[in-house]
Amino acid sequence: MSYRDEPIITDTTMEVGTGMPTYSRIREMVQNMIKSSHFEYHETEAFEVKKISKDVYGGVLGKFIVEPDQPIKGKVVLPLMPHITNIPVIGEHVVVVEYNAQHYYTCIINRKNSNNENSIPGAAGDYIENTKYGETFQKKDIRRVEVNEGEIVYEGRFGNSIKLGCDPNSNSPIIKIRSGQANLSADVKNNLNLSTKESIDNDHSSIYLTSSGVSNIKFDGQTIGGKKILIKSDGIFIKGNDIRLGGVIAGDLQPVVRGNDLKELLDPIFTTQIGVNTVLIATNQAKITALTATGGVAAQKQILDINDQNIELAKLNVDLKIAIESSTYLSNTVKTI
Repeated sequence: MSYRDEPIITDTTMEVGTGMPTYSRIREMVQNMIKSSHFEYHETEAFEVKKISKDVYGGVLGKFIVEPDQPIKGKVVLPLMPHITNIPVIGEHVVVVEYNAQHYYTCIINRKNSNNENSIPGAAGDYIENTKYGETFQKKDIRRVEVNEGEIVYEGRFGNSIKLGCDPNSNSPIIKIRSGQANLSADVKNNLNLSTKESIDNDHSSIYLTSSGVSNIKFDGQTIGGKKILIKSDGIFIKGNDIRLGGVIAGDLQPVVRGNDLKELLDPIFTTQIGVNTVLIATNQAKITALTATGGVAAQKQILDINDQNIELAKLNVDLKIAIESSTYLSNTVKTI
C-alpha cells in the first residue's frame, strides 16, 4: 500500500575530461549522486471508491490510484474512525492507510473543493461513462457556509451544517445549526467559487444559540441581544413527560400557562361574573319598578340610566357565555417569555 517515488536523476555518470577536475565539476557530480539515491516515501495512498459495501458498515471497495493492481487487505477498506462515519460517493478518492494487515480510509480528498461531491471516476483506470454517484445520492448545487477566521464548521453534503462561530461585531460565541439551504442569489448561483450565508429567515430549519445577541439580523422583527436561543421552522413539535416553559422572576421559574389550564382558571370566573351580572340586572329591574310608581322627571332620568346599565350587563353576559363555549380568549399564536 505504501509506495515511493523514484528519483528524477538516474544518470550519475559525468565526463571529467582531461587535466585536473575543477571544484564546480566535483560539486555537481557529488550532488547528482546524492539526488539519485533520494526518493519520496508515502505511507498513505489515494484510493478511488467504486462501490459501497452493503455487508460491512462504512466499508468501501475500489482501486488504488498509484498501484491499481495491489489487493485490498482485509478484503474491504474500513473507516478508520469508529465514532465518526463519512461515507464517500462513487468516484470519490479517499486517503488509505494500513494497520495490522487491514486497510482503512481516513478522509475524502477535496478534489473539487466542494461539500456536495468530489467525484472523479476513472482515475484508477476502468472509467465507466455516466458513472452514478450511488444508489440514492444526487448531485445538487450545495454551497459552503461563509466562514470567518477562527470559526469551526461541520458541513454535510445536503445543505445542513453546524457552525461553532462568533458574532463578527462583538466577537462573542454563537452556534448556528441549520438544515436546508436557502435559495441561492443570482450572484452566488453564477459563481461556483462563492459561499452562502446562513439565514434564519430563509433556511428551512434553524437553531441559533447566542451569548450576546446577533448583529445585523432581526428575528420576528426584533433586534436580538443577550443570551438567546432562536428556533425557526414551519412547525415546532415538542414531546416529553415533563416539559416546562417559563420565565425566571426573582429567581423562580414562572411557568407559561397552557390553554387548557387557562380555560379551567377563567371559565369559573366568567360563570361567577355572569351570576353577579344577572343579580345586578334583577336588582336594577326592581329599582325601575319602584321609580315608575314614583313618577316625575327625576325618576324618569334614573330609569333611563338604569336601563342603559342593564343593557350593558346583558351584553357582557352574552360575551362571557360565548367565551366559555368557544374559548375565544385562547389564541392560535403562542408566545412564551
